[in-house]
Amino acid sequence: MSITIIDTPTSGSTAQDALWHTLASDASGSADMKFVFDVWVNGTQKIRVKQFPDPTSGRAFFDAGPVVRNTMKYEWFIPTNAIVQASQPDASGGVSQTYQMRYGEEVSGVTTVNMASGNTTVYNYLPTLLQRRINGVSSRLNKWYTNRSLVADSGSNENLFIPLYSSGTPVLAIKKYNQSNALIATQNYTSPKSAFVQCNVGPAAINNQYSGFIDDSVKYYTVDFGTDVLKVNMKCDALYQVFKLHFLNAWGMIDTARFSKVSRLTFDTQRKGYGRRDYTTAGGTPSYQSNNVYVESKINHAIQIDHSYKLTMDAPTDAEYQWLGELVSSSQVMLEVGGYFYYVTIKATNYEYSTFLNNRLRPFEIDIEINQPRKSHLR
Repeated sequence: MSITIIDTPTSGSTAQDALWHTLASDASGSADMKFVFDVWVNGTQKIRVKQFPDPTSGRAFFDAGPVVRNTMKYEWFIPTNAIVQASQPDASGGVSQTYQMRYGEEVSGVTTVNMASGNTTVYNYLPTLLQRRINGVSSRLNKWYTNRSLVADSGSNENLFIPLYSSGTPVLAIKKYNQSNALIATQNYTSPKSAFVQCNVGPAAINNQYSGFIDDSVKYYTVDFGTDVLKVNMKCDALYQVFKLHFLNAWGMIDTARFSKVSRLTFDTQRKGYGRRDYTTAGGTPSYQSNNVYVESKINHAIQIDHSYKLTMDAPTDAEYQWLGELVSSSQVMLEVGGYFYYVTIKATNYEYSTFLNNRLRPFEIDIEINQPRKSHLR
């Protein structure tokens, strides 16, 4: 008896899609024959699946995707004001995962395992709506690892998180320009990390590395990574409070969206209470009030308060509207307020990819709920 591996996921596949493994066996004609699939991750067996051959082809088709997705990790990001973050997604469940398939078969109740095997490395990015299984991580090699427009705005002491994907040790050329668009100075920063690198290229991080480099004389600066150039326009103090949302982008790393227009803070409440009689007999006779205060006939004993923000961004470009769809669908979003980061939930359940041709200039609004419920006075 022998196992033949017909097909496995291609190199650079995403863990967020089906991961098909196709087998054939010269024993598939046996009435009680089953294929055996063992999934191993980091030296640990995660699952064993026994599967009858497909009645038409005699082959077995196994999707390892659900098992592999359960091994992905999302709590790796710790924001700092360093250009390269100390916390990075690792290759064991962060930005990627390598799993091993061991193939076997069961015939007449006898199970034979590991007759053939193979390792597959997959990545934690989302399959695209169009050209699925065509655009993979290789399309972002030696580029910023994001779909955002490479033009951003920032205040003087703000964070701007953006990832990159490098084939070697990345070097960032930070160039600042004055009000006449003339180059003032350049700093070349060599990253201590390579491959998939989470960066912070906001003024706060750059000035932490090069004290006073981004000052009042700077109109804009660029951060050049190879041929990919990110331009950051410096903004004066805004009329409204500026909020930043840092979120897991479609490639599985952290991007920043800046909201500098009007914001509104609201809250919803959930009340729990119980009723009681509307009089008291403490004085020996029924009384409905004492000292001009009527007896409380309903006790609100627990009130939960859930705060929300409505944030507004100045009219994004068509490309930015495409990218902001990733924010609305992201599973991990943090709101930065006063140097602290709070996980939030996006309230929107639908999204329109607005374009200038269809809607002209149109501000982008989003409702978020802060994942920090509070309790009122418990009674």
